[in-house]
Formats: sequence, C-alpha cells, structure tokens
Amino acid sequence: MIRTFVAVELDASLRQALAQAQTKLRSQLQRTLGPDVRIQWVKPESVHLTLKFLGDIPEDRVPDVQAALTRAAGGHGRFTVTVEGLGVFPDFRAPRVVWVGMTAQADAVKRLAADVESALGAIGFASEQKPFHPHLTLARIKERSPEVGRAMSAGGLLTPEVKLGEFTVSAVSLMKSDLKPSGPVYTRLCHVPLKEA
Repeated sequence: MIRTFVAVELDASLRQALAQAQTKLRSQLQRTLGPDVRIQWVKPESVHLTLKFLGDIPEDRVPDVQAALTRAAGGHGRFTVTVEGLGVFPDFRAPRVVWVGMTAQADAVKRLAADVESALGAIGFASEQKPFHPHLTLARIKERSPEVGRAMSAGGLLTPEVKLGEFTVSAVSLMKSDLKPSGPVYTRLCHVPLKEA
C-alpha cells in the first residue's frame, strides 16, 4: 500500500516567496509568543496545492488513477492563479493550520478539483464530504493554538493584502507520501498535463 494524493506542483519562484512569507510570519509570532511555541512549518519544497487526498492505495491502482486524471485534465486548459491572503483552519480562536489562499482563477481550480473528484469517484474512490477550499498550507500549529490565533489576529497577520505571487496550473500529479520523523517526503508517481492554452 502507498499513501497518495492528487496535487498541483508549484514552481521555484513561488516556493521562494512562500519561504520568505514563512520566515516573516515565524519571526512575528516568536516576538509575540516566544521561541518555544510549537508550530510545524511546511518545507517550501513540499508545499503543493492538494486537489484530493486518496490515502492508502494498492500500488497496482496507479495506472487506473493516472487514466482517471487524464480524463479529468483533458477538459481544462492551462491557467494562472494569484496566491494571496493568509488564513487559518478552522478559525482564529483555535487555529490548527495556517494557509495562503488564491484569488484570480480560484474558480478554475475548483472546477479542476471537481472533475478530479468525479473521475476518481467513477473508479471507486469515496467523495470528499467537505467543500473544496483551494489553499497552500504554510504551517500546522501543534500547541497553544488559541494564543497563536490571538497573536495572528492582534498582529494583523490574517490579511487579504498579503500577495505572494502567482503560478501556472499546467498539470496534475499523483504524489506518494512517505511519513518520516523529519516530516513527509513526497514523490511524484505520474504527471498529467492540462491542454495547451
């Protein structure tokens, strides 16, 4: 069995912008809360736009998933997404995840995710119950969650004005996730291009 998910991979320039945003946010939170607050920062090279989490699947299902992704991607041309606006899940009173959102073309991302969901549903994968919210995860808050939320809110960190750049959605990838003590390691299993514009 392999642990898998479907994602859009990011380019190097956006990963660099995400790293800078994480450094700034980490510095601001440490000034307010001290250095001992437990926040797990996602390595910039591991940040991606998750379209669907599949969980553990038999390795021999990879060709079926690739065929489904090919069907899903076939109806979409490439498009560019603007990355901006910090937020948290579930809310700032007790945040567990810090993310950056998407504005321009967010609806195109949602349509792509819906087609991926439908194509994978047709080959037996359970549908996601929660509505899809396109985002890039920057950090996971491990403890003192209410304090972190108050610090982010009071410091004006949850603002839609944070613009980090943009990236082109040109393909979807099936990714394998290996959980290690230092954090997950992701490996691309297949790469399905969207149509040329």
